[in-house]
Amino acid sequence: MKKPFLIIALFAGLFTAFGVSTPAAAKSKGAKVISSRSISKKPYHAVSGYLYTSTSLTKKAHNADNYPFTLFYTYKSDTVRKANGNKAVYYYVKNANGKVKGWIWRGHLVRVVDTQKQLSQLNELVDLIDSTSTKTHDQIVSLLNSVNNNTTLPTLINNLTKLQSSLNNNSDITKLGQIITLIQSDVSNGINNLYNTTQILHNVNTNLATFIHDVCDQAKG
Repeated sequence: MKKPFLIIALFAGLFTAFGVSTPAAAKSKGAKVISSRSISKKPYHAVSGYLYTSTSLTKKAHNADNYPFTLFYTYKSDTVRKANGNKAVYYYVKNANGKVKGWIWRGHLVRVVDTQKQLSQLNELVDLIDSTSTKTHDQIVSLLNSVNNNTTLPTLINNLTKLQSSLNNNSDITKLGQIITLIQSDVSNGINNLYNTTQILHNVNTNLATFIHDVCDQAKG
């Protein structure tokens, strides 16, 4: 008489145990968004990694290795805290026709720089420096010459802004303002967004220093 009761109790216990534990085991912990912002549309190549369907990073949409020559365009940037507790920045990107899209770690992207446009802006920058008075010209060149691989773009802009505030010549003040704006434009933005998977900050500062020294060489010539 007791056997049916024991069998029912046994199956009920198994059902309860599996009913509670199975969903918990199946549920995976995804990344959580800390901050989000829109960014300008810029062209990149994806050099590695995956594109994910969302910033939870739980479902892969595409393997970047399959698109070595595809141009991806940025639209949005999210800073996330991953399941392991680490923070990372992911960009939402699409190809030209919008069929290949997803969220990818920005370290897997390399900015495509328009060298012709960059050269044009460099020449414009040199012309502006050359058009300032001799004293201001020398001060600007001196600041630019001090740029090295440890100099960040905000530091350079801050130094130029301080110089601008010390000037009395209205023409030089206006031109230095244009110089600052130009350095902050696509020329520097393109350089500052040349990320790679191993030496992001090193590459940024190296390219900034190279660009500034090119400007100085032309301005001194």
